[in-house]
Amino acid sequence: MSKAQLPIKVDPRRCADQGLSYQGVIQVKQLERLVTYLVESDGEVQARLHFAVDEERVRHMRGEAETEVQMLCQRCLEPVVIALHAELNLAFAGSEESAKKLPSRYDACIVDEEGKQNLFDAIEEELILSLPLIAQHADCVIATEFKDPGVGSDEGEKPNPFAVLAQLKANKH
Repeated sequence: MSKAQLPIKVDPRRCADQGLSYQGVIQVKQLERLVTYLVESDGEVQARLHFAVDEERVRHMRGEAETEVQMLCQRCLEPVVIALHAELNLAFAGSEESAKKLPSRYDACIVDEEGKQNLFDAIEEELILSLPLIAQHADCVIATEFKDPGVGSDEGEKPNPFAVLAQLKANKH
């Protein structure tokens, strides 16, 4: 795959009419909303996008984006590497009303007033949706001892505090 930088904004109608495809990388640090979920903002997103017009004359974009990110493990609170894979299947609309009329097989994407679509925003939204609800290592082991640190385990057997009650009950019978 080429290391070419993807364009930030495109005219999706023109791209779809011409059947254009884009392939390239985005630096993770450029995706500000995604970075808020991460421990580090290093890395690259590999993206492949293809614009087309379907048999119903709906202009759409299909593609995928892949990257590896570091999130905070919710068990051990150490960084964990998460592989993200996002599938994009967007149809373009100029307003909310026209977006409601799009076929349900597409996710609606409303273009701005100039008729442009920010590719980084579309990819970023799909990557955020592909984040795990709870990030954790597959083999995360945590020591979970809930006792006083000053109490040793080699003290021997402690007397049962209810032993006195057992003796009183035995004396009644």
